[in-house]
Amino acid sequence: MEVINRYIAVEMFKSTGIALVSLLTLVLVFTFADELGDLGEGQYDIVKIFQYLALIAPRNFHELIPAAAILGALVTLGSMANNFELTAMRAAGVSRWQIIFSVLRAGVLMMAVSLFVSEVIAPSTEQAAQMLKFTAKNEQIALRTKFGFWARDGNTYLNIREITNSSELKDVSIYEMTEDNAMKYATQAARASFSGNKWQLEDIKRTDFSGEGVKVTLSETAVLDSLLDPEILDVVVVKPNRLSIIGLARYITFLEENGQNASRYMLAMTGKLIRPLLILTMLLISIPFVLNIHQTSSLGFRILVGALIGISFNLIDKLFGNLGIVYGLHPVISASLPFLVVTGASVWAIRRMD
Repeated sequence: MEVINRYIAVEMFKSTGIALVSLLTLVLVFTFADELGDLGEGQYDIVKIFQYLALIAPRNFHELIPAAAILGALVTLGSMANNFELTAMRAAGVSRWQIIFSVLRAGVLMMAVSLFVSEVIAPSTEQAAQMLKFTAKNEQIALRTKFGFWARDGNTYLNIREITNSSELKDVSIYEMTEDNAMKYATQAARASFSGNKWQLEDIKRTDFSGEGVKVTLSETAVLDSLLDPEILDVVVVKPNRLSIIGLARYITFLEENGQNASRYMLAMTGKLIRPLLILTMLLISIPFVLNIHQTSSLGFRILVGALIGISFNLIDKLFGNLGIVYGLHPVISASLPFLVVTGASVWAIRRMD
């Protein structure tokens, strides 16, 4: 049985790997075509586009693994059925469930790879990709560190310790330098909000170093026509799909402690927990399709079936998750119900097979 397990696993990895590379290439080609529309803006050249594609590849890799898994399973098991290998295994005393468990064992390794990419690699590379694109297009230098978000525009340096959203900031410091890199002005504001194409600063302390001495001015409010493009804050603001499971859990705790709505982040965390398990579900779906479809069915037909299943499930999953938020359904239920229904239906279909 170990030989059969190894054989099925190797063939599964081959087919899934080819499907994953094909899907990833297709997605990146379409993304490349979209990015060409921004070519030439600022310093966003062809090299930056390829760097951006390389950085978003881990996220696309993680998102495409379930679809690649069902395509790989349909191709592998379909070929075995066409070559009567599955029939030979059954004649040798290998039960249907032993074949299924062999397929699922390969899926467990795919789950581990998917989880590693989504938790360790993708969050940081996705953040770097968005930062690279924005700074190249707008010719601004931006960096996020443990000391907050830093941005540079000419001789002006900006530090933001807390970003509530793309139009609300807290603990903002603005440092204006001379051409000789000497401090000219230092401005600290407790809060800043963007409205009417202007930034409104509150609780301001401004220190002037340009004269012979140091002059400190306090004011309640001030309006600035130019502080920071709010679009760059969309890059660094905390977004559910850019956080790891641990990061989402911490942020949900932070939001709940501050009395804020955390449903979007709970939905994202549940989805991230379920997505690796979705690989096993896709493999389970493939079993009845392979054994119930006529053995002479072509490879193209099986690929079409796998693609339709993967696309349909993704659409239903996203639709149900968004509807759950709109109608107040608990995020865990709205994120997990499509997965549970499809998994249950797959197991039921397998059990009904002769």
